[in-house]
Amino acid sequence: MGKTSPAAPPRGLLLARLATGEARRRASRYLVAACAAGFAATAAVFGWDRWFFWLMLWGGAVFLPLRLLLELAGARGQRVRAAYREHLPDRITPANLPLVAQSVYERDVLMPRIVTPPYAAKVQEAVVAVARAAFGQPQPGDWMRQAACRLVCVADGWMAEMRADREADPSSTNIQARWQEVRSLAVLAATARVLVALSEELLGQPFWGPGLDAQNVRAFLDDALGYLDRAALDPDVPPWNGMLLGVWTPEVVELRRRWDHYLDVVGPAPSRLAAVVEELSP
Repeated sequence: MGKTSPAAPPRGLLLARLATGEARRRASRYLVAACAAGFAATAAVFGWDRWFFWLMLWGGAVFLPLRLLLELAGARGQRVRAAYREHLPDRITPANLPLVAQSVYERDVLMPRIVTPPYAAKVQEAVVAVARAAFGQPQPGDWMRQAACRLVCVADGWMAEMRADREADPSSTNIQARWQEVRSLAVLAATARVLVALSEELLGQPFWGPGLDAQNVRAFLDDALGYLDRAALDPDVPPWNGMLLGVWTPEVVELRRRWDHYLDVVGPAPSRLAAVVEELSP
């Protein structure tokens, strides 16, 4: 949609994956393990009587320079990701998809504070899984658009249900159950928000669906995420008074059940996510 920036080269995509502190910490752990194994192997072959020399070799000549390069790569990766947030590439491909999805998420989504990093990571996981399934179709942009429509339908019905429950009995839900519901719905709404943007990029036109248009969908999802942030932290928050889209249908009941099943697990859940993607298929 009018983007002019070139796609990042493979090296840039690799650097972008090191932009987060968690990714660098994970890489650092692998580096420590590799250097420890190298130290042990060297000492075993050449003799433990010179262990201090081997330790200085692997620690000072191998680990420290590579650890410094890792931090420098992370800084460069942050610049690559910042460039993606400002201008998405001309062409979205399976190779640059994870970086594009993360860039859209950082640009467009304000996640409720109650959603912890392991749950927030499920947005990226779900978006990439859905988008890769879409790339296996003859019309990936349209397939992704329809998948986003189904998620929006679930979010619409879920917000209507939450409003009705709060109006009937504001104290009917205990705080732990409320937090879990907010996390699950927030991750779903954020996933839909990113898929809406990605489908627009692939199709080169504004998002649409039966009874839906781009402006109303964005307003609904952003408003819902804002309300969920307040609802999780304030037990006295009034029922949501935002605009419902009126697109929920009984056909998406199974999708919500599979989504809740997926969010029941903290961390990756490939088989449960595959069941969600299967249900999203038109």
